[in-house]
Amino acid sequence: MNDEAVNILSQSKRRLTKLKLLANFFENVDIISIYIKTDIIHNLFQENKGLDYSKLELFHLQYTDSLIELLTKIKRQKENDMLAVINEIEINRKYISGFEEKQSDGFETDRKMYSGNFSRHLKNLYQDLTESKFTINWDDVLYFYKKYAAEFYRSEADEELLKSGAFPAYQYQDYQIERKLLGRLNIQNFKVRFVCGYAVSGNEYELFKIFQSEDFFIFDIEGRKMYLTDPTKMEKLNTAPNESNKTVIINQLKKKNEDLEEAMAERKKILPEQVTAVLKDYIKNLENTDVMSRIFDINEETNILRAMLNLNLNN
Repeated sequence: MNDEAVNILSQSKRRLTKLKLLANFFENVDIISIYIKTDIIHNLFQENKGLDYSKLELFHLQYTDSLIELLTKIKRQKENDMLAVINEIEINRKYISGFEEKQSDGFETDRKMYSGNFSRHLKNLYQDLTESKFTINWDDVLYFYKKYAAEFYRSEADEELLKSGAFPAYQYQDYQIERKLLGRLNIQNFKVRFVCGYAVSGNEYELFKIFQSEDFFIFDIEGRKMYLTDPTKMEKLNTAPNESNKTVIINQLKKKNEDLEEAMAERKKILPEQVTAVLKDYIKNLENTDVMSRIFDINEETNILRAMLNLNLNN
């Protein structure tokens, strides 16, 4: 193989690389098909040293180069069009990264500890009531909402579902505890589990579940009272575990990025109708036996040989 043939094959390989990159970018079936057919033609010349390599070069000049130029222009245009979307995705990622770094990881652990603290608080409260004394410190339980309400407590809730009407209650300092609630707490040895918190209209509420029962009760922090919940209201209340509002924002931004990336990927595949038509014609030409026969035609060499033989015979 002479130097010219080596150079033609090398240039052909570079064209194939460009075409493959474009096919990967557009993810278009027709472009992928063209790449595969062009690769087959290249390999035929590479494996058959008797072929005329100038015809491979001519094929690329007539077909491949024009296609690469067209697709490259469209690719640049699409990249410019998508630049704003790419920037938005990147900004969202920075916000996500920033939120995740600052995210509070202690809530779940503290929530479990808080359940135990509240259980002890209720037990001590009951003991004080039976002995007509006031020894407990409400800060032993109020610390939790002060630390986490702003970030974690649910703001989207119907406050009427959290409130209660009048009820028979024990008075302990400034706090009211429903009599029926205290009786049920006593049955279960005051074991409770913090379910979730609510922060609605400037008021904080905490929902608890009594151990080994179907009973729930509300701690109205601003109203300074505790009372059993109405089961019919509970059915309408969102009692899912609290999430950081930062987590909500992070999830929203991640979902938005997924949607933007999906839309961008689809937009890349869409080509102008006239370009799609050109690609269809391009494939037809590659599949046309007349075109292929011109590339691999040996008739030209046969005719030259015949002419030379005739010349010799005549002489």
